[in-house]
Amino acid sequence: MLARREEVAHGAEEQAAAVSFGELALPLPYKCLLLVTAGVWLWYMNLRVCYACKIDTLQVLKLSGTDNYRLVQASLNVAYKVSFMNLVNYSIYLLFVSNEQYFRVLEYLPLLAILLTFGTLMWPYGAQSPERKRFVETVGRISVGKIDIPHRNNDILLADTLTSYTKVLVDFLVYLTALALGYQTLPSPGIKQELSKDHLKIYNLDILLSMYPSLIRLKQCLHEYEQSRRRNKQHLLNAIKYSSAFLPPFANILIRSNMAGLGIWYLAVFINSSYAFFWDVHYDWNFQVFMRFLSNKRGQPLLRHKLVYTSTFYYLAIFIDLQLRFVWVYRLLYPDLLSGEQYSFIATILSSLYVNETGNFVLEILEIFRRWIWVFLKIETEYLKSSTELDLELQSM
Repeated sequence: MLARREEVAHGAEEQAAAVSFGELALPLPYKCLLLVTAGVWLWYMNLRVCYACKIDTLQVLKLSGTDNYRLVQASLNVAYKVSFMNLVNYSIYLLFVSNEQYFRVLEYLPLLAILLTFGTLMWPYGAQSPERKRFVETVGRISVGKIDIPHRNNDILLADTLTSYTKVLVDFLVYLTALALGYQTLPSPGIKQELSKDHLKIYNLDILLSMYPSLIRLKQCLHEYEQSRRRNKQHLLNAIKYSSAFLPPFANILIRSNMAGLGIWYLAVFINSSYAFFWDVHYDWNFQVFMRFLSNKRGQPLLRHKLVYTSTFYYLAIFIDLQLRFVWVYRLLYPDLLSGEQYSFIATILSSLYVNETGNFVLEILEIFRRWIWVFLKIETEYLKSSTELDLELQSM
């Protein structure tokens, strides 16, 4: 239940129940902040590993006016700045909440941290730097579903990453709208429960908002298809993949309206997960494992001829992608574990997926981790493609 600020003092003794560690130490807005900060560090690690493996990220992003080492160091500096600001902000919150002190202004602390974080990301390397200009232009472009064809890798990487932050985006909007409506958003001596999302469930706004990142990619794919004069069917097939991402949300709407059972959601998420997993492996990473079995050609490699990382990493990446694309299966396999103390901690966590806030937070972490692995292979694949195209151009000259 949500509670307005003016209701904090009323009935405080009745509401003062045992506070879980997660509710007190990491309320919803700070969960969003933690995951965004983690994303900044993961992007730095992407750049650092690619630089160590001699993958030219600048060539993939078509970013001029700098070099790969400078890009890595600049990303590290941004990660330090974001982490320091958010740590100070969070420490202030902990200082007050640990002493059971509550002030109205405290509820704006996470908002201040989020604004400072995005301000640092939008202007990360100086007012005149090419990185800053490119990032600001990319954010403005993809926010309305546009794509710059010459710099498509740049746009696709950011837009696809946004799809993995869908739940984080919805959680942030829950906090922002609750703040605007006058609901208490942080724990206090009087109100200690998790911030509810009930106000966004009116008219299914939370579900509709969750479709926004996939809608961006759908529009980009259709734009690329039109730019190819409707000749490149791969863009159309990619658009269908992002269209399948709308099936689970629509199934949720039907379930909420008592028009369908849980089975329709499992069918919808199975279609989307299967299509997305195939696309990750075959198109985004350019592996031939599916074609190897479908064509039955003995000379066909399971992966591809050119590889930068070790073979173990590629097979591990495929396995992780498969597990996390189909993580919803564990909720199907363990439907009654939430009330069973005799089961292991891992089994209990798996059973809570899609059910409560703890499970949703775990899902957010797993999806961001999956996207981090995906980015390594996506950048590598595009680098090998561009290098091959450059070699062919030089040979023709």
